[in-house]
Parts: sequence; C-alpha cells; structure tokens
Amino acid sequence: MKQRPVAMVCVWVVMISCLSVCAEELQLTETDDTIRITLRGKPVLEYVKTARPVPKGIEQYFSRSGYIHPVYTPTGQEISGDYPVDHAHQHALFFAWTKSKFAKQKIDFWNQAKQLAGVEFREITNISREEEHVSFTAKKAFTVGTGKDKVDALDELWTVTVHLTPEDHFLFDIESVQTCASEKPLILEEHHYGGMAFRGNIEWLKEKDDPAFNRGDLVFLTSEGKGRLEGNHTRPNWVALSGSLKEKDVSLSVFCHPKNFRAPQHVRLHPNKPYFCFAPAVGGQFKIEPGQKYVSRYRYLVTSEAADADLVNAHWKKYAQESR
Repeated sequence: MKQRPVAMVCVWVVMISCLSVCAEELQLTETDDTIRITLRGKPVLEYVKTARPVPKGIEQYFSRSGYIHPVYTPTGQEISGDYPVDHAHQHALFFAWTKSKFAKQKIDFWNQAKQLAGVEFREITNISREEEHVSFTAKKAFTVGTGKDKVDALDELWTVTVHLTPEDHFLFDIESVQTCASEKPLILEEHHYGGMAFRGNIEWLKEKDDPAFNRGDLVFLTSEGKGRLEGNHTRPNWVALSGSLKEKDVSLSVFCHPKNFRAPQHVRLHPNKPYFCFAPAVGGQFKIEPGQKYVSRYRYLVTSEAADADLVNAHWKKYAQESR
C-alpha cells in the first residue's frame, strides 16, 4: 500500500483542524423560516424569511418578512425590537422607503397601515462559510398594491456578513443592492425619515412628554458628539445607541459606508422612540432609475457595555480604511 508523505499528512491534519474549529466558532443555520448565525454557540442574529405571527392586538397588515430580528448582544440580550405596540411597522433591523412615487402613484413602503406598498422576502441566493466570516444573500421585493394588482417596483439583494470576533463584541455588515423591477423608476421625495433603520427593544420606549432620564434609558451618540435631539438630521459617520437591558449595559453602533449615496447620510434620531435610520431623502429628492444600482453598505458593532466613543471611532477608522 502506497503511503502518503508525512508532510502532506501534516498539512491535511492542520486543514481539518482549522475547519473544525471555524465550524464550532461561527455557524450559519438555515431553516424554512430563518437564517440563524451563532458565534461560539452564542446567537448573533436571525434573518426572517417567513413572516412571524402578528402579536395579539396588532392588525395583520403589519406582517412582514425580509429583515433581521433578533439582534443579540454578546451576553444574550435582544437589543432589537419587532412589532412594537407604538409603531408596529418598525421591524428591528429593516430597510424601507417612505414618501415615494411609482408609476405616478404615491406610495409608502414604511407605513404599512396605509396598505399602499410593502417589502417581502423572496429567496436565498447564496450562502458562504469562510474561516473569518459567514455570509448569505437574500433577495427581497419592494411591492406596490395588493392582491392581483400587486407588482414589484424594486428588487433588493441583502448580503449579510458576520465576522469572527473576540468575545467582547459582535460585528456584521449589510450590503443592500436595489434595482428597478420594471422600466419604471422609483422616485424618492424629500422626507425627514426613511431608509436603513434600526428599532430597539421596547423596554427603551419613553412617553412623549416624559422629560425624566433614568439609568438604563436609551441614549444616542453620533460621531460628532451629538445626542438624540441635537443630532437629528445631522450627517455623522456613525450613530451609537446605548442603554441597559435586564440591568446589563449594551450598545449598538452603526457605520455608514463612506461611498454610500450622499455619505455621510443624514440621520433621523427619534426624540422618544428607540429607533433611528440613515435617511438620504432628507437631502432632497432622488431616483432609482432602470438599469442602475442603488448600493448602500452599513457595519454594525454590538457590545455588552455602554458605547465608548474612542472604541467606536477606532472601528469606524478601520471600516473607512477598508473601503479605499
């Protein structure tokens, strides 16, 4: 029997060992309803393929698929919120346009109660498992109308990449590529919100007229050092949300890619609700034209501690350097 050279045997042992370790550390699991990614056995995020049941007391038209929930912290808290009773159309980590026109019709993909348009998952087109990251690409559609009259206005591909990181933080990227689904453009009118958004845990919801600040309440910090009121409609490189869940400090920071359209994009920081979005329509009307791609990229840093401006800025500089 011919023997394999010792050096080659060693190489194969190393390769098999590496693959085994990587598989144990960063795992992507797909089911009919979700894609779930874990790091060292801890959940990082879930992508919603099949719309989850609408909670009792909330209208069925708020049902949606094609977004990420939950987003977890390294210590296991769900930092995102879905179907909140105050704004049931805000679905954790989601992308939706607001004041729009398609085929001369006024539409709104964000405010589902209007029942004019929607966003829905279609299929997973790719899954990749590498040593330093795992990723998947999901196809979605921005639809207009209902029933037999429903048509696709935009096709969207989300590529979600979760990186192998130390135990103190999670790091993942989202690339969104939107293209017209027909020969008709989508017109995005000037508006004060709409775009890539994040809705936080319902525990952070404050009453509109409640001026009190308690320990653990959600706070915003931008790369320019501004909070949720003075930072609204500014154009920071990043936004960080910090607060406490189950008496544990947590944070989520979002970086706007420096090559995004109108980067650094305007942000909508809500005065009392735990959500914000990057909203390029604040800067005025624009179009997504047939034959063109509207590409936007964002990076997410999740920790189990309050956001540290120096640490967040260091991550931003690395992200910006990678984009050159």
